[in-house]
Amino acid sequence: MKIKLGLVIDIVVFQTAWFACVFSSLSSFPLLLPLIGLLTVSIRSIYMRGVFVLLPFVFSSLLMGLVGDALLVKMGFIAFTDYPSVLGVPYWMLILWLNFGLMLRPLFEWFLEHFWRALVGFSIGGAIAYFSGHKLEVLTFTKGWQSALAVGVEWAIAGIAFHYLHLQFCTKMRQSHYEYN
Repeated sequence: MKIKLGLVIDIVVFQTAWFACVFSSLSSFPLLLPLIGLLTVSIRSIYMRGVFVLLPFVFSSLLMGLVGDALLVKMGFIAFTDYPSVLGVPYWMLILWLNFGLMLRPLFEWFLEHFWRALVGFSIGGAIAYFSGHKLEVLTFTKGWQSALAVGVEWAIAGIAFHYLHLQFCTKMRQSHYEYN
């Protein structure tokens, strides 16, 4: 199986931005690192896909991240280290959700195309990502495995929403493509 260079670049850019966000709360540049990561992901995404194609995913990702993580914090499933935040969700996490929305289609399109893959893939992937943050001590699973399950539910809901958004958006793109050709 031949891996495309563009996909490898997307993975490296996204993972670099992920680490920049996660480690920002432990660095002496807590606001600068996530912004550098966001700038890198934005340049790559906008260059490859265009800004208007990305907007529905960026806005929905940010909204789901803010609401979902704020609820998890409010219900006591997760806690974040001391860092400037909105509704208990640190800025670095919100920027990470923005990065995710920007890279959703190139990196996770295989999951987005089918309901069950979106449900299972995002729930497991989200729980693993947050567990990694827990292990790196930038967030805490305050209720152990219950916290992991709560994060999995948050990401299952996000996965389903992204799946339907992807289907809706792809259908509109295909229709407009056929209208102009």
